[in-house]
Formats: sequence, C-alpha cells, structure tokens
Amino acid sequence: MLIRKAVKSDSEAIWKVHYDAIKNVCSSHYTQNQLEVWAGKLKQSSYIESIETKIMFVAEVNSVIVGFGQLNLANGEIEAVYVISSNLRLGIGKELFQKLETIAKEKGIRELSLISSLNAVKFYKQLGFTPKNEKTHKIAEDTVLQCVEMEKAI
Repeated sequence: MLIRKAVKSDSEAIWKVHYDAIKNVCSSHYTQNQLEVWAGKLKQSSYIESIETKIMFVAEVNSVIVGFGQLNLANGEIEAVYVISSNLRLGIGKELFQKLETIAKEKGIRELSLISSLNAVKFYKQLGFTPKNEKTHKIAEDTVLQCVEMEKAI
C-alpha cells in the first residue's frame, strides 16, 4: 500500500471511494433514503478544491485508490477518512489517519476534532478519540444524519 498526497487528477477516484463507502459501509447505521441523499450530494469537482486548500492523502493498492483522508489545518478538524468497502479492515483507514495526525503535530496542532458517522465511532475510539456530543447533520430539507462530535489531544 502507498499513502501519498492527493493531486487534482485523483478527484474522480476519490469521489468513487467516498460514494462507495457511504452506500456500502454506512448502511449498517443509516436508512437507504439517508444514504441516497448523502451520496447523491457528492460532486467530483468539490474534491479538487479540497486537494488545493486542505491536507488530503490517498491510499493506493496496486495503483488503485482505495481510500482517502482529509485534514483542515485551519481548525484541526479531520474532515474525512474513507475506505472503499472492498478494502475494509486492512489498516488503510488507520494509516491514512496516522499520516494526517503526523502532519497536524508537525504544524503545531494540539487537538484534533471530527464529526463521525455512527458506523465510524468505534474506529475513531480505537484511534484515541473521545465522543463529546451527539448531534444531527441536516443534509437535505427532509433528511438528517445522526452523528457524534469527537476529539483527541495530540
């Protein structure tokens, strides 16, 4: 596996990972309607802006992008760690997170925060995050997602 900085030409592959993870990994905790609305809001072009303005890494296996992670240095927020459903539980998400955490430490960030989907709470707890608040995230006029705010001192 290779972890590398994302480049603009990765945007379609990142979108595919994100879409797959929502539809197939998050289905354990959210309804089909919630998943359809959530995944339907994803736009390939939005990843280009994140690649240019935030810290984003991709994970490759056999030259195929199978995961990505994103850090917002401005506020110390882990905005994404997603792995395609066919490559779960192989340590890919953990390695992506550790890369982001290393960058955050190097930049002087002392605490990381994130908003976790319900299915990922256990994953983030294993990485040392502590749940702070349960909340809802409105993704459409008639659709909300339950999620958990979490933080970790680094």
